[in-house]
This record gives sequence, C-alpha cells and structure tokens, in this order.
Amino acid sequence: MPDTDEVALARRTKFAKTWNINPLVAEIVEILLVYGGSAHRNLVAERIAMRRTEERISDGLRREIFEAFDAHCEGAARTSQPSLVFLPFGEASHRWALTADAQSFLERSPQILARPAYRQ
Repeated sequence: MPDTDEVALARRTKFAKTWNINPLVAEIVEILLVYGGSAHRNLVAERIAMRRTEERISDGLRREIFEAFDAHCEGAARTSQPSLVFLPFGEASHRWALTADAQSFLERSPQILARPAYRQ
C-alpha cells in the first residue's frame, strides 16, 4: 500500500500533466487542498519546504513559490484560461485559495484522468 507522500506525489503529477501547469503550482494546489481550500501564503510555502526538505524555508524557495502563484494567476487572466488559485480577499491579501474547478478536480477519484469541464 502506498504511503501518503506517494499518493500526494502521484496526485500532483497527474494534476500538473492534466492541467499543463508548473509543477510548483501543483504543489501549491495540493497544500491548499490539505488546508480545506485556502490558507495564508506563508503557511503554504512553509509546508512545501517541509515536504521537500523537512527544514525551514529559504528566502529563495519562498520567492519562487510566490512568483509561481502570481505567474499562474496572471497567465490565466491573460490567456482566458481558468485559474486554479486566487486571492479570495483581493490583491492586498496574502490568503490563497483554490478555485471551484481545482477543488472539484482534486476531490475526484484518482482514476479520473479526463480534463474537467470548466464553469463560466
């Protein structure tokens, strides 16, 4: 039986390939799912660092995570693609959240590989 980390890695890999996104954004999405769909960006970054190294997060990794989030949101807006994450309390907020599309995709059975239908 696979352990929790293997299941999480498989889910992130499937998610990144299915949605064609930066694997770091897939990690952000996975952490947000763990926290019920939303969390402060520092908590998300620290959790990613803990999963990777079990150490405190470096400034470089924190910056890389924040930039991946921003690039995903900006890219989705520019290309009319649905965003998987957003700032639920506006631009000045540091709270990140999953969109309904991302949350529903991740809550589905792991056997589902088809790209989900988008809600407009």
